[in-house]
Amino acid sequence: MKIAILSDIHEGLNRKRSGSDVFGLLQEWLDQHEPDVFIISGDMASGPEKSLGLLNRLQSGFPKTQVLYVHGNHDVYHEDAVDAYHKLLQFGGNLGNGPVDLNEEWVVIGDGGWYDYTLGMEEFTDEQFSAGQFNDFTWPDKIHVHWPENDRAITGKYLEKLENWLMANQEKNIILVNHFVPFAHFLQVKNDPAWDFFNAMMGSKGVGQLAEKYGVQKMIFGHIHTRYHEEYKGIDCICNPLGYFPHEWVHDTAHEEIGSTIKVIEI
Repeated sequence: MKIAILSDIHEGLNRKRSGSDVFGLLQEWLDQHEPDVFIISGDMASGPEKSLGLLNRLQSGFPKTQVLYVHGNHDVYHEDAVDAYHKLLQFGGNLGNGPVDLNEEWVVIGDGGWYDYTLGMEEFTDEQFSAGQFNDFTWPDKIHVHWPENDRAITGKYLEKLENWLMANQEKNIILVNHFVPFAHFLQVKNDPAWDFFNAMMGSKGVGQLAEKYGVQKMIFGHIHTRYHEEYKGIDCICNPLGYFPHEWVHDTAHEEIGSTIKVIEI
């Protein structure tokens, strides 16, 4: 079984910045390579309506490929993040709807997740992280995402849901998918408070702890726009973002970048 993996497509922004039909090129890649499964680990676009529309177009356009997805922070940019979350659940391949069996041996479990400051610098308080502001920069989620509870509470709900699903599928090989960073190992630390402060918004140690506790075989995530594929704590960890054009791209064209970025694994 061939599984393609990508995150942080940011369709609208990358289309505008690169002047390329990013979504069309993604469709072209799928048409050429025909993976059995395509896992998108968050940030398809900005806002639930746009993301949902693109996901539905992908699945209807490629019925032989099972498209699986978890939301990212940009996907829930909305005046009511809970409403955005439920709107995105209308996509059948959204892992927030429950685990998906790939075959008798492998199951994919996941949800978008959130962050709880457990990856943050110890010298700052929860109140400072909650405000999300350092110097004159405010973390965009604090402006565009509106949850009814604080970040820690929201993250706790995701962790509880994931643990219930993990407990129920211990007899299978598990691929765990989350948008946010599960281990501090994958953070970019620059020893610059103006950068490192915002690592608090990168993820949650709780997801990594669940992956370890329940013997997850593969951990797929995104959010941090750095590409990783390595074994860490006995887990095959894959972070495969497209990221922002031009400064986070390796190639000059969207065609080359998409083709070289999509990770394909086999199980």
